[in-house]
Amino acid sequence: MARVKISSIHYLRGIAALMVVFYHLRTTLNNVYAQSDLGDIMFGYGAFGVDLFFVISGYIICYSTEKKEYRMQVKYVIRRIFRIYPLLIVSLLVFFLFVDDASKINVLIRSAVPLNANYSAGSPFFGYNLLSPAWTLTYEIAFYIIFLASFTLSHRYRWLMSSVIIILLVCGIQKWQVGSVTFNAYNNNSFKDGSFWHAPLTFLASPLFIDFVYGICIYKIHSIIKNINVTERLISWIKAFSLFIFALAILEIFSTQVYGHGPLLWGLWCAILLLSGLLYETFATIPKSKILHFLGDISYSLYLTHAIIIDMFYKYNAEFSIFGKPHGISHVAYILILSLFLAYIVYRLIELPFIKIGKLINSFLLDKNHSINR
Repeated sequence: MARVKISSIHYLRGIAALMVVFYHLRTTLNNVYAQSDLGDIMFGYGAFGVDLFFVISGYIICYSTEKKEYRMQVKYVIRRIFRIYPLLIVSLLVFFLFVDDASKINVLIRSAVPLNANYSAGSPFFGYNLLSPAWTLTYEIAFYIIFLASFTLSHRYRWLMSSVIIILLVCGIQKWQVGSVTFNAYNNNSFKDGSFWHAPLTFLASPLFIDFVYGICIYKIHSIIKNINVTERLISWIKAFSLFIFALAILEIFSTQVYGHGPLLWGLWCAILLLSGLLYETFATIPKSKILHFLGDISYSLYLTHAIIIDMFYKYNAEFSIFGKPHGISHVAYILILSLFLAYIVYRLIELPFIKIGKLINSFLLDKNHSINR
């Protein structure tokens, strides 16, 4: 049975992807107009979309596993594989064949796992990925594995167990290796250099994982709040309060006072943003928006493929001369339109069909269970 789509989350996911695109286009506006750092001023905060994705993932993974199912672990893995890997592999192949000139096949394979390029390069990026936005998918998949272990041990307390495991890994590894703990996502921790354990220990100690815990906690808070009966008068106050907090979170994210990935910076304010949005939607109806719904649908495709468009634009600039010089507002508009178009195409031709294939496989497993029970 499909879960009900939560508008606030779906819309925020689309906005997060769009903001990351703008962030990667910010340099095309710098040193063009009278305000030399116009791109940084307008879109320098756009990378917050990564933290918002992580917080949303923490919530959604709990929400989507509320119902205990037969062969739940197998179905969970199938859903995640068919959701993540087909588009990732196709995107990497296109980038490898048409954009990247230097990387070898082993780099392609490593990126498809996906593993970050260099676990000695410092948190949170660890040298990125062959396809630069895909560095975040390593965190996503690690989180999925942790959550799989958690609900295998206890479905009822999967939210608590996954949170505890993440916190123990982040804090425990750091305390064990260096005797102290930092929640600053930007650090140069590098553990067990030269050994097999170097990559897993260094990576799993990254404070960026706490963003997922925020989402998990928001799920639990929201599951309690939505079952509380309140008066109409109190609902009016709750709606006003949630809108105020939502606006405050946006202002903090867009300001220069809060800048950077991790649980102490964007992660915290993205959690506040998500919680306030969910709080409002619990007691009010969010207006329907075809644009935001569309962006939410293609968010993963847009996030992963826009880098291909940007890099191809620069590499084959002569072929794209019809679009003029590769800078300025017109360039941002061209790239954005092409990115949205490509994202929609791959969403329809790759992402959506493979999601449906995953659902068909899971339906087969369920039908087989029914036939056994009969």
